[in-house]
Amino acid sequence: MDLSPDQVRAARAAGCTFLPATDDQVARLTMQRRIFRIDGVAHLAQRADSGFYETHGTLTPLLGAAVGEPAPVPAETLQEAEAADASATLALAAESRGGRGAQVIRRGRPRGPRGG
Repeated sequence: MDLSPDQVRAARAAGCTFLPATDDQVARLTMQRRIFRIDGVAHLAQRADSGFYETHGTLTPLLGAAVGEPAPVPAETLQEAEAADASATLALAAESRGGRGAQVIRRGRPRGPRGG
């Protein structure tokens, strides 16, 4: 989601901070809709009172409330966002556990045809 300067100001007024996202975070968190672009640069948004990164669904109501618009019904609750964070952390840990389930490719001299 690309944020305009007005949206960035509104989010900051609502208590959000923006942190530059690493390439790894962009790869992992784009599908969770947690990456925001400010002037073309990927960022993560985080509220001071929580330890999780905002999603498009949790940031949008904050943007409206900060500029005096009625807030839409949130697409994701705080508990759902925290559960998504925990799920992503577990999935990443499972993927990085020593390559379990990875395909083994043997290298060496090619074998000739059998039976002959």
